[in-house]
Amino acid sequence: MPAEPRKVDIAGTIRVVAAVPGLFALILFATFNNFLGGIFMALLDAYGLSLVSVEMWGLTFGVLSTAFIISGIIIARTGLGPKPLRTLLMVNVITWTVCIFFTIQPSFWLLAAGCFVWMFLGPYAEAAEQTTLQKVVPQERQGRVFGFAQSVEQAASPLTAFLIGPLTEFMVIPFMTTGAGAALIGGWFGTGPARGIALVFTIAGLVGLVVTVIAFNSKYYRQLSAAYAQAPDDVSPS
Repeated sequence: MPAEPRKVDIAGTIRVVAAVPGLFALILFATFNNFLGGIFMALLDAYGLSLVSVEMWGLTFGVLSTAFIISGIIIARTGLGPKPLRTLLMVNVITWTVCIFFTIQPSFWLLAAGCFVWMFLGPYAEAAEQTTLQKVVPQERQGRVFGFAQSVEQAASPLTAFLIGPLTEFMVIPFMTTGAGAALIGGWFGTGPARGIALVFTIAGLVGLVVTVIAFNSKYYRQLSAAYAQAPDDVSPS
């Protein structure tokens, strides 16, 4: 007799996530960050190429990618500390603050420095989220919860990337080229298509920073931090 096919227990996975106080909030927070991150997916190359040649931009990213390697080595040697959830939020405070300022003026070096910070701190955020999930989610459900979290989180960036391009082209760029934005802040921020893209980055950074500060002061952060502290260190099967 053929074995009954295994069912995808989505409802059970959702119950496991809901059983850990604050875990849904963590997934939604990561999803929101990826939602804003889609802006970079759509606009960063266009902005970089407004400052330097294609060859220089490609070389820049080749050099900046070493930030991932350096970050990974440091995390492997030092870890994330006793409170990875706090590390996650602190990383977001820094990265969104950088996002506010790294295009505040049309400077290649300012852009490169901001991208380096983003790439350097990205592995910290990912490692902190995964460390938290691994400790608070029962081992037998970790695979399903991780898959659920990733499917929700990763769906956000492409959606934003799809929407932000036309929004920037037809609304923000005219606003910063011949519109009210150019008249209001163009004297020090600059005007033109590239400065319209820069304004989108700055607004995204402000929104991200505000949301992170709210998350830092939320009950969900306290609940999930308490759940992490109370969870056993050894979750391996006996």
